[in-house]
Amino acid sequence: MTDQSLFADLLVIDCASFIAGPAAATILSDFGARVIKIEPPGGGDGYRKLKHLPGVPRCEQNYPWRLTNRGKQSLALDLKQPEGRAVLEQLIGRADVFVTNYPLAVREKLRLRYTDIRALNPKTIYASLTPYGESGPEAGSTGYDATA
Repeated sequence: MTDQSLFADLLVIDCASFIAGPAAATILSDFGARVIKIEPPGGGDGYRKLKHLPGVPRCEQNYPWRLTNRGKQSLALDLKQPEGRAVLEQLIGRADVFVTNYPLAVREKLRLRYTDIRALNPKTIYASLTPYGESGPEAGSTGYDATA
């Protein structure tokens, strides 16, 4: 190990959107982890478009996006296609941490639940950020910090 950063030897897969999941992965990046953010092709994470929404101050840079995704590499993958899925599975096979905040229905459809990731790499730490937990009557509900 040549880099003395705390997490210099970690590979993190950031398969999350908007704020909570990407912010968690950014903290790992701040401590030296290599973070690869997975984004859909053709526009990326919806948070990239924040500066274009009504009520957001006009600016040339999307500072919230930059703050939440600094220090990461970005990879566009269509996880609904076999080719995109194959690349993700290769990355998960080497990953130390997998971060997601996708809604439960999306994780089920894309096979990104804990059991799916564990089957690909039992050593990967699975970090799921949800507004209402992984089980119970609201497990499938979506939300942001302000709604929880």
